[in-house]
Amino acid sequence: MENVFLFSIDDAKANSGIAINKGCELETVLPFIRDEIQVENLKNFYPDGQCHILGVQGRDDNLTIWNMMAEGDLVLGYSNRSLVYASYILMKTDNPSLAAMLWSQHAVEPFRRICFTDKPHSGEVPIVPQMLIYLEQDCGDLTKLSSDKRDNILRDYGSLETFVRLGLGYDFPFNLRHTE
Repeated sequence: MENVFLFSIDDAKANSGIAINKGCELETVLPFIRDEIQVENLKNFYPDGQCHILGVQGRDDNLTIWNMMAEGDLVLGYSNRSLVYASYILMKTDNPSLAAMLWSQHAVEPFRRICFTDKPHSGEVPIVPQMLIYLEQDCGDLTKLSSDKRDNILRDYGSLETFVRLGLGYDFPFNLRHTE
């Protein structure tokens, strides 16, 4: 069953162990991918040549959660009590050389656990009290949403995609989204 993961974009800037690379050229990524099936998958995922990548450092807490992530899972990024990023995992790989190329400024420990994602939805969606039936109030750097919260989303919206598009309002004009 699909899972939902949350990560703090605020903490990512402070080197908490999560990094985002939106719109990376696929041509720069492919030389670092050794598995031919993964190469073909990436070409199919990104026919426009732009790939979207989420990187996770291998710290124990992040590694445990990264290992739980799978194709089709939803990843939500939050900042200042608002959701600002929503994307689905297409493929995962552990690739230190690709991570070093993408995030060379983090030479101490690159974000080697990599999730290739679909094109992210972005925009500021405040987390209001009514949304706490679906989301955790306080999350760490990288958190797996409890199965109860995920089940609430599925019960009320029917799918994670409908939750992203309607519940979070990414298909609505900004002035019709949840407000504080």
